[in-house]
Amino acid sequence: MKAVKGEEVVVVAPNKVGLLAAVTKLITEKSINIRAINGYVLGSDACFRLVTSDNAGTKEALSAIGRVENKEVIIIEMPDEAGQLAKVAAKLEKAGINLTHIYGTAAQVKGSAIIIFSSNDNNKALDVVMSAA
Repeated sequence: MKAVKGEEVVVVAPNKVGLLAAVTKLITEKSINIRAINGYVLGSDACFRLVTSDNAGTKEALSAIGRVENKEVIIIEMPDEAGQLAKVAAKLEKAGINLTHIYGTAAQVKGSAIIIFSSNDNNKALDVVMSAA
């Protein structure tokens, strides 16, 4: 298991049909690769959280769509096996770490899973995750 601090780009814009297409088109036009994405609706706004190959370029590309900012996250690469996330979650709970958000993916069966999260104490969370390895 590997874990590092990283950044995600958060964009909040008025929710409308085609917003995902607009976001991804602007990123693609800059030849930026999306490594992870999470999206949801908050009231009348849409919120996207992205980890990309060029977060500064992503932020610049999306500034015309809405409010954009960078946020610190922890990025974990772990085996794609039952119970791996449960083990990490139990250690975070024991350490009193409260998560603010989490998302992830497994690209291929029996490969690695990528988990991205932020918490009330990312420095402590990184230490806890590394001790869970």
